[in-house]
Amino acid sequence: MTTPTGPVAIDPDRLLKIFVDILSVDSYWGNENRVVAILQPLLEEVGVVCSQDEIGNLIGKWPAKGKQSAPIMLNAHMDTVQPTPGMRPVVKDGVVYSDGSSVLGADDKAGVAAIVEAVLAVHDAGADHGPIEVVLTVGEDVGQFGADAFDPNDIEARVAFVLDAGGPVGDLVTHQAGSFGFEAVFHGRAAHAGIAAGDGINAIAMQARAVDNMTLGQVDDVTVANVGVVSGGQAANIVPPECKLVGQARSLDQDALERQMAAMRQACEDAAADLGGRVDYTQRGRFKATSFGDEHPAIQLADTAIAAAGLEPRHISTYGGSDAQNFNEKGIATAILSVGYLDVHSVAESMPLDELERLTDVTVQLILNA
Repeated sequence: MTTPTGPVAIDPDRLLKIFVDILSVDSYWGNENRVVAILQPLLEEVGVVCSQDEIGNLIGKWPAKGKQSAPIMLNAHMDTVQPTPGMRPVVKDGVVYSDGSSVLGADDKAGVAAIVEAVLAVHDAGADHGPIEVVLTVGEDVGQFGADAFDPNDIEARVAFVLDAGGPVGDLVTHQAGSFGFEAVFHGRAAHAGIAAGDGINAIAMQARAVDNMTLGQVDDVTVANVGVVSGGQAANIVPPECKLVGQARSLDQDALERQMAAMRQACEDAAADLGGRVDYTQRGRFKATSFGDEHPAIQLADTAIAAAGLEPRHISTYGGSDAQNFNEKGIATAILSVGYLDVHSVAESMPLDELERLTDVTVQLILNA
């Protein structure tokens, strides 16, 4: 158990109960109201005014007590990835595991539990705090649906903290990669592969040449790229007239991201032209790279909160996606805090309780120092 700092002490037993209770319900996309049903009464009991928007995000507004400051937003997402049958958490030797039949859901219910317990602990201590806005989102793991639909006018805060990153508590994401995706559909000409092979134009050959001419994996120090889906063809004896390729690139540098996407497009267009076909290429812009300097208000507050919780802040970069990307695009300056969960998106997922308590202590300090 962590040693609380400052005037507010969290309740580890209550924190664990909240965490286990919300882990025990399947809240894959579309089922997040099961989490809302558990948490909304807890928040409302301490004066948080709760509502849900049209997509199902839970929005809680906690009025200031004894302190006038700009509001901050605290965010985590209520959904999980699959598999989710049963959702039976097991607590053993200071760690919470799944029973092996499902993911645990610490991504991101650890962040959710930390936010709720932090609010309850600050209330119980009668500590002064500024206005706090809690936004618990839906559908993050399937495409950030909740954050994408979120209306920034539903809250006042323009500084936010997302509790949803890998790594030990105390890590703070200051650089988040931008990401673009693409779909390339190659068009050739069908022919009988045995009787008239020379009359055909092989669309699969086009995509193979395109991929071969792409730089994938770790492209450079700040850029990664991947081809994740290839589909096409009808039968072994038919020259395939169509093949689809789906890929993406991510980079901590926006110019590097755009160069990589241009190179991947050029590889597709060259391969189609070289083999006598054509390609329909569609780029899907998702998010731009985000970078915060050490003097940014969100980073300064996070550093202060982490240090006040007895930890050493460490600034890191990530290629991973999160709801923070949507919030930043909507004009809410959003930093990301590491949560301490392990082996997420797998049935081996686990959450050390000492990390969960540290995360809650940090969240308490965000509230107190805002």
